[in-house]
Amino acid sequence: MDTSILMKWFHATGEGDVAAARAIRDANVRGDVDARIVDLALYEVGNVLHTRLRWSASDIGDQLDDLIAACGPPIAMIPAWLRDAAALAAKHSLTFYDAAWAATARALGVPLVSADDRLVAAGLALSPAAAARRMLLS
Repeated sequence: MDTSILMKWFHATGEGDVAAARAIRDANVRGDVDARIVDLALYEVGNVLHTRLRWSASDIGDQLDDLIAACGPPIAMIPAWLRDAAALAAKHSLTFYDAAWAATARALGVPLVSADDRLVAAGLALSPAAAARRMLLS
């Protein structure tokens, strides 16, 4: 899950694909899927909660604790994945942050779920709806 999906897990106002993102969250809680995050998620989620949503420091801390509890310890990128992220960013005109998510998923051989249209269009991620449909077929 990238940050665009994680935010939908606990904030719905102005968000699309909330039902699909939360279906993935619920499947993760049930143990039907293993949703994992990159350490970058903690910084991105914390930043959105602080700058855009103006949550209190205590609430941000609680939410990050809940995120780690739900998804397990964040995955730290290794140098080879960072190089791949740089190549993906250049090839697909992505931010390095978005490419980092894609590179990590690719290295681990798992699908990346994202609401970022550029990642989905580049074939580097599944949309929340596509991921939810895929879960139903499994």
